[in-house]
Amino acid sequence: MRTEGPHFVVLAYGAEAKFDLSNGNCWTIGRADTNTFVFDDPRMSKRHAVVIQIEPGKFCLIDLGSANGSRLNGRQITKLAELRHGDSILLGETVLEFRNPDFRKPGRPRNESAAISGPRTDCYNRRLITVLVVDIRDFTELARRIEESVLARTMSAWCREIGLIFRRSGCAMEKYIGDAAMAVWIHEGQIPSEGQMLQLLSTLLEIQQLTANLQQQFSLPSPLRIGAGINTGLGIMGNRGSEESPDFSPLGDSVNAAFRLESCTKNSGFDVAMGRLSFECLSGASNIGKHFEKRLLELKGYEERAEVWLTSYGKLRDFLGGMNRRQQGVSHGNSARSRRA
Repeated sequence: MRTEGPHFVVLAYGAEAKFDLSNGNCWTIGRADTNTFVFDDPRMSKRHAVVIQIEPGKFCLIDLGSANGSRLNGRQITKLAELRHGDSILLGETVLEFRNPDFRKPGRPRNESAAISGPRTDCYNRRLITVLVVDIRDFTELARRIEESVLARTMSAWCREIGLIFRRSGCAMEKYIGDAAMAVWIHEGQIPSEGQMLQLLSTLLEIQQLTANLQQQFSLPSPLRIGAGINTGLGIMGNRGSEESPDFSPLGDSVNAAFRLESCTKNSGFDVAMGRLSFECLSGASNIGKHFEKRLLELKGYEERAEVWLTSYGKLRDFLGGMNRRQQGVSHGNSARSRRA
């Protein structure tokens, strides 16, 4: 007989409340109303922590750079930390107990890195990654309208040039699948910073502009357009090739979700779709609500509807331009104060 599903029990302030973790795979915790679990705790940050289900029955906790930190069984969390049945979590002044009765069996000794990375071998390591997928829109129609030689030169130039952009961005790897491309950034156990995610979005805009410029370069009948999906989560870096010809690629639900997010832009009227955790890295940015729209969408292969944040390239360009102007203003203000001092 199945026991009670995974959940948190809140033990602070003499109260006991239950927060269910049975549906979904990502839950944010903090004071802001946009979180999954909202607490009126003055020592908790607006975006304090996130819980991710990395595979059925296995959960981990990530601190989102909170002011007062997060503690697991009395120890400060600095990286991803696996949760086990009976664990005590302190966020601000709020104490949560993690309960997962179906997975209470003792396992390997826990430490912050090994607990999340799993069995470490030369071929498989679980890492926190961000995946960007870009796909050329209406490629089949384009292939019917132009000569094969022009199509081949166009695609060769596209792959070559975006490969240079990917490598300048510091991504760990890139892959090309027909008229689509994927790049992966590895975060080494730390949640991506706002600056890292802004840089990734700048990389996407650079790819979008390069793609549009190919029309003039190859005299195409219409501009090339791309859709994009961005997702942050845990993935396994695995060898999908042979020993003689290794082909290391990211594997796991986080990668699949990035492709599904890209696909959902085709009929949504938007250009870019971001998963929840990717968006959380940006949610403290000024005026972000004016440039991204939240939707609950059905993604192919997923039973539950996913929280997706959508935007267009025009709005994304305005958002990044505003962030750059804001940063320049702060820099000029600091310089002026320095001169006065």
